[in-house]
Amino acid sequence: LIPNDACTSAFIELMKETATSGSLGEILAVLVVCEWSYLSWGQNVQERTNRDDFVTYEWVDLHSGEFFEGVVEYLRTLLDNEGELIDETGKDACRKAFLKAVQLEEDFFENAYYHTYK
Repeated sequence: LIPNDACTSAFIELMKETATSGSLGEILAVLVVCEWSYLSWGQNVQERTNRDDFVTYEWVDLHSGEFFEGVVEYLRTLLDNEGELIDETGKDACRKAFLKAVQLEEDFFENAYYHTYK
């Protein structure tokens, strides 16, 4: 078993914490960051992904294409709709969850880049 890097453990903790005690808006904010960043990354590398590397190709294939674009758009729409229904305190909590998720995703990709190209 390979241990998680700190950024991965932190994102797992954010997901667990948000799932158990966050509002619907906070849950959607974290999911939107996660899935939207994966879509962006998957679209960026799709044409260059080695089909013979099953694990990588499967991940990229799952996180790109018209169907997954629709999933991300659906999540974004749900978040936008929730934003219309919640008060300023709820919006602030969503904003904080969103920004924390963005930072953790950035940390994750920076960490992967560092370990690949150090």
